[in-house]
Amino acid sequence: MRWLIRRVLKKGKSSISYEDDTHYGEILTIGRASDQAIFLPDLRAALNHASVTAVGNGKYRVESLIIAGIRVNGEITYSITVASGAVIELGSTRLTLLDARGDYDAAVEVSTIDKSEQAAISSSRKKPTSLSETWISKRWPSWIGFIVVLLLGLLLPAATHVVPGLNKVLRYSPLPSTAFWNPGEVDAAHKIIANDCTRCHQNAFLMVRDTACTSCHASTKAHADPARFNIPALGDARCGTCHQDHNGNRGMVSQAQELCADCHADLKARTRDASQIADISDFGSNHPEFHVNLPGWSGNDEFTPKSMPWSAALKENSGLKFNHEKHLKADGLNAPNGRKVLVCANCHQPDVAGAAMLPISFEKMCHECHQLGFDTLAPEREVPHADVPAVTYTLDEFYARRGLEGGYADARAPTIVQERRRPGSPPLSRQEQVEALAWARDRAREAARTLFTSKACVTCHSINTTAGADGGWHVAPVRVSGIWYVEASFSHAKHQTKACNDCHAGAASSKASNDLLIPGIDNCRECHAGAHSSGKIASTCIACHDYHRSPLLTLDKPAPTAANR
Repeated sequence: MRWLIRRVLKKGKSSISYEDDTHYGEILTIGRASDQAIFLPDLRAALNHASVTAVGNGKYRVESLIIAGIRVNGEITYSITVASGAVIELGSTRLTLLDARGDYDAAVEVSTIDKSEQAAISSSRKKPTSLSETWISKRWPSWIGFIVVLLLGLLLPAATHVVPGLNKVLRYSPLPSTAFWNPGEVDAAHKIIANDCTRCHQNAFLMVRDTACTSCHASTKAHADPARFNIPALGDARCGTCHQDHNGNRGMVSQAQELCADCHADLKARTRDASQIADISDFGSNHPEFHVNLPGWSGNDEFTPKSMPWSAALKENSGLKFNHEKHLKADGLNAPNGRKVLVCANCHQPDVAGAAMLPISFEKMCHECHQLGFDTLAPEREVPHADVPAVTYTLDEFYARRGLEGGYADARAPTIVQERRRPGSPPLSRQEQVEALAWARDRAREAARTLFTSKACVTCHSINTTAGADGGWHVAPVRVSGIWYVEASFSHAKHQTKACNDCHAGAASSKASNDLLIPGIDNCRECHAGAHSSGKIASTCIACHDYHRSPLLTLDKPAPTAANR
């Protein structure tokens, strides 16, 4: 197939000449490569950009060889069949498909699009980028938008404060209600009132008043007595100073250290020494040693714990004898059912909340090894634990029955006690009963003395003899501080990744029960530091301390005056 390629050459403003060339082939290729039938020295053209095939009857098949496509008759296409007269535009070149002439089977005219024409074409195809390029005015759409926002975003929601029931109607309609003003998700504790804005925002366009908070939180404890400490920041503080809602599920409690440190950094000076609390501004750099709650007892055996600054020399007087080293041997202990290896968790088990440890239970944690049997002829019988009168009563009841029933195989017992009673035997005489009960009383006292002084109770408890109704035995009361740091909050559940010995160092080697195995502040500072620390866990005041902690004042109860305080 013979193609006529006619090139239009412009030699001046009006001078035009033509240059004809002949191409042989079924397909006319177009591109920037040197082997193309029509070579285009334009970077906007691909090496092999498009092809044209003459299909007969003056028709041509134009196909793009690249993903970008090719513009034919002003439209981007990938493959199209056109008639003669169709125009192909590629960069600055225009190709016009012509009818076959003379002895040619197909013809195409190649011309250059001048710069002015290119600019006109580009301008006609350009999309508007500003309102000034369209028929739309800036002013009246702006006014329409302003009025719509004013009506739907302000006036309609505001009307709910003066029209009862309107807010509920709007919530079930497509129109905006007061929820349109919601700046964020409310705290999880306020979800139940999330749809009732007036519960907190009682006055439109005014900050939330404290009375809105105390309507629900009336019994919440206050922080301190503003009349006693005379700190303006304390007396003038609003609930909203620390508690800002619409900050997500857990956004109500502010964690900012400055909320506490601004006053407590120089608290003694601010209160003119009315406060006994040391100045504190940062856990990592300015915090006193912890005050530990040690067990204590009054003269009436009443538990009266004492708070003292922690030191390595402190001892606790719990009233209990216990050797940690003996119980934590790596090879275990001899138990009734064989060797038993104990670990901390055998005795120290967290409560349901995971915060503190449950009280030690003799029945659950000690009884397996420390059984309270008292008679080898009745090994299954035991005395109760932690009740001296119940112990003596159990012993009296057990031996009195053995003495009266007989058949007790103890060579030291009287004959009347050792003899087995046969069915039909006559009842014991008065003298025999007295003899059997006298033996029972003595045997019960002997068993009690063995339990309290040499076999069972004295192993863990301090025992004294008294002349009381308890049979003459007094067991020193036992009380371990369940909460060692009463002014701070601590949760074992949040420290499960740590080993017990990381905090309670020396427990495995402790031989004395009065060793204080509670850590001080230096142990906590190995992981924790102040709010602005780097390399450690940033811990603010609220991480361990409560704000609402006044023992006397609540949010709805004003501070007592000087006259009645």
